[in-house]
Amino acid sequence: MNKLVVILIVILIPGIVSAVISDKITVHSKWDSFKYGLYSVVFGITIYSFLQIILYSSNIISACFSNNMIWNNLQMWNVITSEAYDVPASEVIFATILSVPIAFLFSWLINFKLFNKVAKYLRITNKYGDENLFSYYLNAKEIDWLYVRDPSNNLTYQGRIMTYSENTDIQEIVLSEVTVYRYEDSAELYSLPTIYLTKKLGEFIIEAIPSENLGIYNGKETAN
Repeated sequence: MNKLVVILIVILIPGIVSAVISDKITVHSKWDSFKYGLYSVVFGITIYSFLQIILYSSNIISACFSNNMIWNNLQMWNVITSEAYDVPASEVIFATILSVPIAFLFSWLINFKLFNKVAKYLRITNKYGDENLFSYYLNAKEIDWLYVRDPSNNLTYQGRIMTYSENTDIQEIVLSEVTVYRYEDSAELYSLPTIYLTKKLGEFIIEAIPSENLGIYNGKETAN
């Protein structure tokens, strides 16, 4: 079997698992096939590096009891540095198991913008993240109750943000605890438990409802 194929199979099995999990739980712009493949390779190498650190840690602990330090390397590295193709299935299995917490760790770093926050603190960049501004705004922790205004249909929707998405053509928002008003005079029209809204890019006007306009009704938070 071609050496490059063997390397890619060994690296990509856990890498693909991490990439799929990260893709599902992080807010980011859509990955094309090139990015998916690249991130799978990066995740795979990162996972095996973490696995190697764990193995070295076990070597150090063993040396504390035996007074004999022996550094053991993963046999996976032999696939890269030599013609050896014999990679223990246990290494691939452990790496695949480790891929789940690694994906959670990096997704946490991405979702909370820790890399960007550190870079902004060091004045390296002003970039807020990888996702579009629509998703970035609605993903902010202070965003809860919203006015979604639709001037073309003379309507304003008041509700709590449930979920949202954007692609190259449309923006979508789902609200709960919805009250619908006429846009021109704010007259209340009707109420709904949930509503799905979709418009072409940039046609929504979205306003966060200030905290001072929130109150309690029947034991539940609501907009006044």
